[in-house]
Amino acid sequence: MKNSYRVVLIGLAVLGVVYAFKGPEKKTKEVKNHPIDLCTFPASMEVGPYVQIKRKIELKQVDCSEIGQASDKFPCYKGCDVIEVRTNFPAILNASLNKSGGDEDILKEFNLYWENGVNTIQGDTGDWKEFKLYLEAWDVDLYKSTVGTDKLGEITIDVRPTDDTQ
Repeated sequence: MKNSYRVVLIGLAVLGVVYAFKGPEKKTKEVKNHPIDLCTFPASMEVGPYVQIKRKIELKQVDCSEIGQASDKFPCYKGCDVIEVRTNFPAILNASLNKSGGDEDILKEFNLYWENGVNTIQGDTGDWKEFKLYLEAWDVDLYKSTVGTDKLGEITIDVRPTDDTQ
């Protein structure tokens, strides 16, 4: 029995040494450098009005009756250009001609208008929409110009929302 008792004591001693060397087991979660999700929230972006246009109009000489003018208003000119527009909001387009001004201004009278008065776009699809913009001029001072193409001014197209009351 003494031998059994010694074996048990030696076994306990070995266990004690192993336990002392290893230390007690801790039940803690190992922390690693991984992100922790704290919360989620929506992200948004403020989108302003967007309009895209490219074109120019070049006038060609026409018979004055073609633009509803008498022959004494000679020379008469007319030009039309298809303007492609796309917007992200319902809009109304307006056009104006800013003549060159000064001594080089050869236009006395003119008319700038949209075909059939159509100048609104829904702007909800992102698709291009075609508009026809006409420029007619009569009683033009040709003596202020030279042969070739002469700059008459610049056409400005402005846009505003359809619900704009100003």
